[in-house]
Amino acid sequence: MRHYHACRDAADAALRFVDIGWSNCYPDACMKRTGSATAAVTGAAGMLGQDVCRYAPTWAAVAGLTRADADLSVAEQARTALEAVRADVIIHCAAYTDVDGATCDPNAAWRGNVLATRNVAAVAAQLGARLVYISTDYVFDGASDSPYTESDEPSPINAYGESKLLGEREAAAVEDSVIVRTQWLYGPGGRNFIRSILSAARGGKSLRVVDDERGHPSYTPDLAHGIWRLIETDATGIVHMTNTGVCSRLELAQTALEYAGLDGSQISGIASADWVSPTRRPLNAVLESERTGELGISPLRHWRDAVREYVALLCHEWDGGDAPGGSGAGESMA
Repeated sequence: MRHYHACRDAADAALRFVDIGWSNCYPDACMKRTGSATAAVTGAAGMLGQDVCRYAPTWAAVAGLTRADADLSVAEQARTALEAVRADVIIHCAAYTDVDGATCDPNAAWRGNVLATRNVAAVAAQLGARLVYISTDYVFDGASDSPYTESDEPSPINAYGESKLLGEREAAAVEDSVIVRTQWLYGPGGRNFIRSILSAARGGKSLRVVDDERGHPSYTPDLAHGIWRLIETDATGIVHMTNTGVCSRLELAQTALEYAGLDGSQISGIASADWVSPTRRPLNAVLESERTGELGISPLRHWRDAVREYVALLCHEWDGGDAPGGSGAGESMA
């Protein structure tokens, strides 16, 4: 298996074909496209971007762009980096994802999620490239008792969600564009909720986890597979894509502890209203897709199966193995 390494200099980068098959959890997911195409992945050093590059199909020559290559909020830098790639597809994974940071500094979120997307969209339109924009459940207020579908009207309740919704509108200005909404991302390539919980538990810390937020934990390798399948369709507009199944933050934490063989008695629930945070978060922003079935895209596996795999990777890493993964604790949002 040949692994992808992000190009560090977009202007001089030679495109490399990535020959990585689909993981065994999707044995029936055969790629249907023939011929070849060039794909630019922004945010290629990020958690999702790494896996989009890692699991690219054989027809894709992938060039990954990182923050070192270009500040996408600067139009000239975005144009220079993306024009050098001459992409047929641009997968825009780069984003400002600090939810509390967006509350404290909305301008930073606007630059990272709106202005950068505007610049990427302008180049996509110029090149005639297909644009894939990664969005979030935070475009909804989470006040509904029912899952949110692609046809539901967004109503964000914080600066992060507002910036991502404005980014959606910038992306939608490109004729051949698709917006992928997902939620509760975690994966081998970066900081995330599960890593934070397990790291704290291994250190013997008592944990309090919000018990009234519900959603779909979404594993970045699985989501990456789904994104590539979506690219093979003619779909435009909005598509919701997550792992199957719904849980609370507390249930997710308890499940991760169980799979890691750690004591679950050190964890307890807390209501969102009692959690000290500068940011309101949607409580029930469960996403449901009306479109993936009609597009012929199989559902992503159940979140418990994906969490089991990820926890095994983390334990291997922490026990001295070489499994991929970032360090530190944090919250990852799409």
